[in-house]
Amino acid sequence: MGHSSVLEHHLGGMISLSDKSEMEVIIACDVPLLGALLRLSIEDAGFEVVREVSQNTELLVAVSQHVPDIVILDLELPEVESIKLIESLLDLHSTLAIVTVSNSEDDLGEMVFAAGARAFLRKPFSMYDLIDIVKKVAPVFRS
Repeated sequence: MGHSSVLEHHLGGMISLSDKSEMEVIIACDVPLLGALLRLSIEDAGFEVVREVSQNTELLVAVSQHVPDIVILDLELPEVESIKLIESLLDLHSTLAIVTVSNSEDDLGEMVFAAGARAFLRKPFSMYDLIDIVKKVAPVFRS
């Protein structure tokens, strides 16, 4: 009996161990080249990119429709808007793992963590670092 079956049996089938190959990701990025690189790296690591969006309103709609496990969010917004966006995403799905990336030189990292993001990467970053972070924040259990 695999790990998933044991856990399902023990918990009455309500929760199962997640398989990273089934993790769904939405990429929110307004730079097409970066979005393409993110998609290639994420898919190469065994995750499924279910949507790519370039605007905040598109992101909110996509998250409400697809209920992804992870959102990779390229923050090119003023701090207040970034924080409100993260809070709005978590209002839609409280278990959503949000990974933020930005070229901001200020205290944005601390602010996004306080808002509920699970990770912050400052540009430039390597795709290896991104994948490592995504694997770390991916939910272990899914309902």
